[in-house]
Amino acid sequence: MRNQHPDFGERVRARRRELGLSQQQLAGDVVTSSYISLLESGKRAPTLDVIIHLAEQLMMPVDELVGQGIAGSLAAEPVSAHSGAAPQPASRPRTPAPPPASPSPTAVRTPTPPSQILAVNAMQSNDYARSIELLRDLYAQVLAEGDPMRSIEVGLQLQRALQTHGDHDQRLALLEELAATASEQPSDAVRVAVLTELGSALRDTGYLSRARTPLESALALLRPARLHGTSEHVRLLGTLVSVLCELSDTGPVPALVSEMLELAESVDAPGILGRSQWVAAMAYDQLGSAEDAHTFIVRARQHLTPATLTLRDWLRFCRSTTSILLNTGHLDDAHEWLLGAEQTTSLMNVPAETAALAALRARHESALGRHESALKLYVGLTGEDSPLSGLQLARVCLAKAEELRALNRPEEASEALRGAAAICEENGAYQLAVQMWRRMDEIRSH
Repeated sequence: MRNQHPDFGERVRARRRELGLSQQQLAGDVVTSSYISLLESGKRAPTLDVIIHLAEQLMMPVDELVGQGIAGSLAAEPVSAHSGAAPQPASRPRTPAPPPASPSPTAVRTPTPPSQILAVNAMQSNDYARSIELLRDLYAQVLAEGDPMRSIEVGLQLQRALQTHGDHDQRLALLEELAATASEQPSDAVRVAVLTELGSALRDTGYLSRARTPLESALALLRPARLHGTSEHVRLLGTLVSVLCELSDTGPVPALVSEMLELAESVDAPGILGRSQWVAAMAYDQLGSAEDAHTFIVRARQHLTPATLTLRDWLRFCRSTTSILLNTGHLDDAHEWLLGAEQTTSLMNVPAETAALAALRARHESALGRHESALKLYVGLTGEDSPLSGLQLARVCLAKAEELRALNRPEEASEALRGAAAICEENGAYQLAVQMWRRMDEIRSH
């Protein structure tokens, strides 16, 4: 796809200017602004994962962005990393796409619905409820029109808004619907995108054992989808690593982390490299390798900034950095990052994010030896009206038990551990549940 369709860059430039986006804003954390410049000038051909990113940012259907002349060829042409590596052979024969219909001489580009533009503006203004309302209406309209690919496009945008707002159950229900729709479409790339998000949603709702299935299915589709070695591949590996760490099934994690980092190095996008280093830091933290965790979070900080991440992702990065710094004994640095996370949270009205930050504040209090203060925070997070659920709630119950043990209240600590173990078992995290039962035995024996 190199320079076979020079009008692609012209379409990107025109639509970007129409929306008032800079090249940096369009690039996001997927590619660089210089890469966008090369695309617009016709000196670089995009890979499929980049096309999907651009279509989403420019709020255009993929076939409309690339043009009818090359829409069909996407299924047959190889897609490699941005460096222009040799094409990977498909693992199975593909049916040639039918020739495109000749466009009408009077055909014009279908304008992006105003509601979709307003939804993007609402997201950028942190008005998530308004964005969700607009996208829900548009999604219902597209479904009624019977356009499955368009419904997937709008649905993926809606699920991202739901994720940012912390509506994890609704996001999961939507993605299960999108996965069913995608399974009936000929595009492997679309299935990879939807299955990756479905695995992420299952993880966020605590269904960790179930999360592995769509993620492993997406991995099997990477080569047929011509996405092997792309940023989509890197993201998929990162999501799978996080699921395995949550399940305490860490055997495959070191090899997956190494593969993810190697691929991220080959992709011309600092944001992708930074995110992969962030995932590696969290993985090594789970593996108990504090020094490696600290090394990778420091590297990630060189690439990830508030300007390159969404507000939600910057908050998550601040929390991850704080957690790792607490685990490595860098309490002063941890406090600075905790304050940054609290400032960011104040800009978002998301109860689950506020609760997660309160749990992190409790960990900081505990590290300073203020066990009563930490316990008070944990008690407030584990009540019946807690916004936390799944393994996130289980880990808070575990932390609460440790504070009770430190305050010489072993019976209450055992009760908290029993509740945490039950939550783990409900969510299929059996290895983590076993660890909690063992901890309960240790507390009882002292």
